[in-house]
Amino acid sequence: MTQERFTPLPPRHAQAFERAIKQSDVPIRALTGHLLLHTGMRNGEYNHMRPSWLSKDDEDLVINIPEKEECVKGVGPTGMGNQKERNLNDRGEPCAKCRNKSHREDDCWEAKTSAAARTIRISKSHQTLIELLDWWKRGFDYVPLSHRGVNYHLNQLADEAGLDRRVTAHDLRFTHGVMLTRDDWTVSQIMERLGYSSLEPAQQFTTDLE
Repeated sequence: MTQERFTPLPPRHAQAFERAIKQSDVPIRALTGHLLLHTGMRNGEYNHMRPSWLSKDDEDLVINIPEKEECVKGVGPTGMGNQKERNLNDRGEPCAKCRNKSHREDDCWEAKTSAAARTIRISKSHQTLIELLDWWKRGFDYVPLSHRGVNYHLNQLADEAGLDRRVTAHDLRFTHGVMLTRDDWTVSQIMERLGYSSLEPAQQFTTDLE
C-alpha cells in the first residue's frame, strides 16, 4: 500500500484554522471542521456516519465506527458506466465512492481496514463538538455531506483562517495525530485512535514537526 503524504497543519496554521471553526456561523461547516480536527476521522467515515454510531458514556460522547454500513448517500437515477452497470458520476445510490469500488458486491460502505472499525471517544471538554453532533443527529439524520462537500467546507474555513493552502480531511487527520503526540499519547494509542492496522504509520507522528 502506498504511504499517504504526511501533510499536517503547522501549529500556527492549526490554531488559525481552529479559530475560524469557532467563528463560523455555518453549523455544518463548524461541525465538519471540529469533528475532523478533533477525532481524526477519514472523509469517507464522516460521509457515512449514522445516528446509531453515536452513544453517550457518562458525559463523554462515543463514536462507534462499524466495519460496514449501508450507503444511501447518492441522489438521482443510476446509469450504466462500468461492468457492474453502475454510474460513474456522483448521482445514484450508493454514492460514487462506494459504487465504483470494483471489489464491492453490495451497496455498502466498508471501513478501510478491520482496525478502522473502532471507537472514538470525544471528551466532555469538547462540548461545542458534542452540541454540534447532537444538532446534526436531530436535524440531518444520517446524511451529512458528500466527499466533495466536506472538502468545500474545509477550504472555506482555510480561506477564513487566512491560510495560503488547501485543507483536506486527511490534512486534519494528520494534524490530529500530531496534537495527540504533543499530549503525550503513545504510538500504540495513536494507532488505535486513528484506526491504523500497524504501528508504522502511527510512528510518523513522533517526528519533531516544529
